[in-house]
Amino acid sequence: MSGKEPTPTGPVDLDLLAQLERFIAERPYPGGRDAWHQEQRRAMAQALEPAGLDAFDLAAFRRLLSGRAYGHPGAHSVLQAGLATMDAAGLDSFARALKELLWGDGDDVARIEHILGDGMPVPGLGEAVVMKLMAVVHPGRYLPIHSLGGADGKIAVARAVGVELPKIDTPNRARLHVVINDRLRARLEPLLPGDPWGQVQFALWLLHKGESVADPERDLIAEAASELLVDEDFLREVHGLLEDKKQVIFYGPPGTGKTYLAQRLAAALQPDSTKRQVVQFHPSTSYEDFFEGFRPRLDADGQMVYELRKGPLAMLAEAAETDPTTPHIMLIDEINRANLPRVFGELLYLLEYRSQSVMTSYRPDEGFELPPNLYFIGTMNTADRSIALVDAALRRRFHFVPFMPHEGPMEGLLRRWLEAHDGPVWVAGIVDLVNDELRRALRGPHLQIGHSHFMVDGLTDAALGRIWTYSIYPFIEDQFYGREDVLRTFTWQSVLERHGPKARAAAGDEPPPAATAV
Repeated sequence: MSGKEPTPTGPVDLDLLAQLERFIAERPYPGGRDAWHQEQRRAMAQALEPAGLDAFDLAAFRRLLSGRAYGHPGAHSVLQAGLATMDAAGLDSFARALKELLWGDGDDVARIEHILGDGMPVPGLGEAVVMKLMAVVHPGRYLPIHSLGGADGKIAVARAVGVELPKIDTPNRARLHVVINDRLRARLEPLLPGDPWGQVQFALWLLHKGESVADPERDLIAEAASELLVDEDFLREVHGLLEDKKQVIFYGPPGTGKTYLAQRLAAALQPDSTKRQVVQFHPSTSYEDFFEGFRPRLDADGQMVYELRKGPLAMLAEAAETDPTTPHIMLIDEINRANLPRVFGELLYLLEYRSQSVMTSYRPDEGFELPPNLYFIGTMNTADRSIALVDAALRRRFHFVPFMPHEGPMEGLLRRWLEAHDGPVWVAGIVDLVNDELRRALRGPHLQIGHSHFMVDGLTDAALGRIWTYSIYPFIEDQFYGREDVLRTFTWQSVLERHGPKARAAAGDEPPPAATAV
């Protein structure tokens, strides 16, 4: 059969050869994970030999469907459900159909068309699964690019490496798969002879290399520091912390700009928004929500089936693995709101040991690892003292960066913002003085007033009164609940009378007008 025939090689493209040298150095290639994929292909190919199909191993085949080894063919819940309910005779018929596809005589296109049409005794077999089977069994011809379309499909890869495409409007998708595969292989084989996995990794590297929207002449961290009104050295230090442990947590009172700064820093480190992800944890967040788990859905016949559905972490990890030379960043807002050992599970181990893999709850037959180019930035509101509840295992895996209004990079930020936006600078003095009182009364820095409440345009006296009365005072009321004598001293009018003159004098303002009652 033609699947066994080696692809003829042509002359080496010198431009691609120069890019290949960069790929090998920057990726770098090959790595330990590449060897794992090659090893897994050999094991799967052995199970798909004619003798292996005669003694069909359903469990091994289902691992091929659901696993990421040698490329993931996507979710196939209908096929999985059909296989789960199939009796012995049905499985024998299924195995015979696979044997004919992989080892039959004649043209590959005709056999692929047949099994995708009326030659398959179970519904739900997709073309990506068929092409993965061909790539596993016949690596001498077929590349492990299983989809035709999509961001990483054959068409996108062909364009990236300069391969001429056939007419895409043809209804014969089997022929498109085979023709594009053969043209890709002829283009890439001279560069990495006999290494289809490496050829695809190189092609994907070329594909993703052109996606960066960063201008190399711009210093995006410096731009972010200027926009955020913080010291540039602080952002570079956080960047260094990320490079060190791959994950940091910003912690401090509410309203200190933790999430805003995290988003702006992430955009500076990775301008491509498709390579950044934001999730917010809450008490009901689960491992299945965050990483992956089985979820119900209706199949084409209206029957309830369960499919393994990836969560945001699994999807971003896969994207980072296929594009290993650029950073991918996950921002976890309110990270302390969830039960972290339950949400991370065995992934907590991988936060520290990036070069190792573990068997996860829903991938018992396949190792999973967190790519080294996947970074985490968490934010933690400490008004409820929850930082004290973070266990030692989590602390060891994250660098913790404080966001306190009275010290470090946040000190004086409100004043700088009001000066830059022609706002009432004296308000920063009011906030500083009240925060001094709160730190003394509450014996700690975690229940201070955050500056972001006042970082708004049009900060008139009336607006200040509303912000204080409906945002700041309820927060203070929580801390001194039932102590009416203390609470009276923190109303907006009392604060203005007590600290207004001093704050205005320090800012060089005129004597204050009468306080605005709200």
